[in-house]
Amino acid sequence: MRRALALVAFSLACSNLAGGDLGRIIAIEIVGSTEPTLEEGDSVQLRARAVDARGDTVPSAVIVWAVVDTGDVGFTLDPATGLVVGSNPGTGRVIARIDDLRSGELEITVTPAPDSIAARSELHLTVEASATASPALEVDVLDGTTQPGSHLALPEKAVHFLVVEPPPGSLQAQRIHLATVDAVPSADPLRLESLSDAQGVASAVILRVSGTTQPDSVVIHAVAQTAVGDTVAGSPVRFVIFFEND
Repeated sequence: MRRALALVAFSLACSNLAGGDLGRIIAIEIVGSTEPTLEEGDSVQLRARAVDARGDTVPSAVIVWAVVDTGDVGFTLDPATGLVVGSNPGTGRVIARIDDLRSGELEITVTPAPDSIAARSELHLTVEASATASPALEVDVLDGTTQPGSHLALPEKAVHFLVVEPPPGSLQAQRIHLATVDAVPSADPLRLESLSDAQGVASAVILRVSGTTQPDSVVIHAVAQTAVGDTVAGSPVRFVIFFEND
């Protein structure tokens, strides 16, 4: 009997030990991108999860975030929440920790925010009677603060082209359609979001709607905003397009 009880106790002890080992946190997994990019002035929330030996998430685990690099990395990091706020263009590495356990590194990049836009093409353009599309409406997206005294062209920044005249909803507004410079019509005929190219140029064209007579003129505004919604200086750039009709 004593031998049987001893075997039972030994088995229970092994079971408890095994349970404890399986519940031990063995890894920290990053949730989402390991190379997040944000614009200066914007923020991004980092997320990670603790994983035990069973492969289960441990919600109660306290994760602390830390910047690996020294010096100015272009952002601030809240160690307790993992909230990153971009302050100026730069790059830095971040890890998540639970005691001595570390996650893999995240590389965070802060890009410049646009602070002005300017017309690159003529503000007054003519669509000839034989043409199906206008010449390109082009806008430069610029940053004048990263290198004081000079204006840097910014790629991958959104510019919104909007038809303001004729008024949206009018019959004349139904006779035109905004499109990319490759003549791909926008989903909304009177609105188009264009990302600036490697030279910092955002562009659009306006198409004739086949089988209809276009209005004599169309007014299009180009507007840029920062990632946090501030309207960029120089917005709106006002383009006036004249249509020649047979």
